Amino acid sequence: MIVTAQLALGPDSTLPAVEGAARGLEAAGVAAVCVLDAADTGAVSPFESTTLCGRLASTTSEIGLVAAGSALYGFPYHLARRLATVDHFSDGRSGWMLRTGTATSEVSAYDWRSTLGRTAELHRAAEYTEIALELWNSWEDGAQYPDKATGDYKDDSRIHAIAYRSLAFRVEGPLDVPPSPQRRPVLLAEVGTAEEAAYLAPVVDVALVPDAALAAAVQEGDPTTLVLLVLPADTPAAEASRRCLDADAAGVSLECSTDTADAAAALAAAFGATRGPGGTLAAALGLAETLTHGGRAA
Repeated sequence: MIVTAQLALGPDSTLPAVEGAARGLEAAGVAAVCVLDAADTGAVSPFESTTLCGRLASTTSEIGLVAAGSALYGFPYHLARRLATVDHFSDGRSGWMLRTGTATSEVSAYDWRSTLGRTAELHRAAEYTEIALELWNSWEDGAQYPDKATGDYKDDSRIHAIAYRSLAFRVEGPLDVPPSPQRRPVLLAEVGTAEEAAYLAPVVDVALVPDAALAAAVQEGDPTTLVLLVLPADTPAAEASRRCLDADAAGVSLECSTDTADAAAALAAAFGATRGPGGTLAAALGLAETLTHGGRAA
């Protein structure tokens, strides 16, 4: 069974504790750990998820490293280059958990305000994601080649501007980071309503849902999207198996903190958690053959 974990960081989270939690989850067969920082949990945390995943790339070897990041605020270009760098660091184990809601800290930090309702947020998130996907695909295969004699390392004829235009964004591109081992990060998102399922299922590779009804809504939105059921780490194994079966989910995403990561690892081991072969996060989730490189949202 596919098992992932959502690791929530808080004020007492320390680097050794986070590293230990990630290694324990890795040893239990967990396919990926998603790092939730202060913008996701609302609690003060000493770490930002993307840079922390870069650190975890050096202290783990198999588990996928998923950074939570806003798909509403900031610039898609900057997020795309940070996540591509994490993919280079981790030899293709990176992922992005799209945050499609507004954190309290973000309201005062950015000029754009989420004031037009949930539909407007989801539309903006889909565009934001589309831009990132197009940037990761702006280098063709074979565009990068190291030539020490000339000092060149790329074929400009195989690197293309994306020239993305919408009411919210104008991004010329291309990305200034060469293609990463996985080509692009795996995209994940929590889906809590039917409207979110309709907008996000065609955009992401993995949908995290709370119940069977939302699992069905995701499959209706895009039957190729991998569905994982979100469960607390202290859920009894028998109940977790029953709920996963009822939802017809491919696996589970366990909610934990550094204090409860051992419980999540134990539940994952009880499930017989396994990672697919191949080394990348896409391979671990069984998505290596179906992961698209270009945009999906348009």
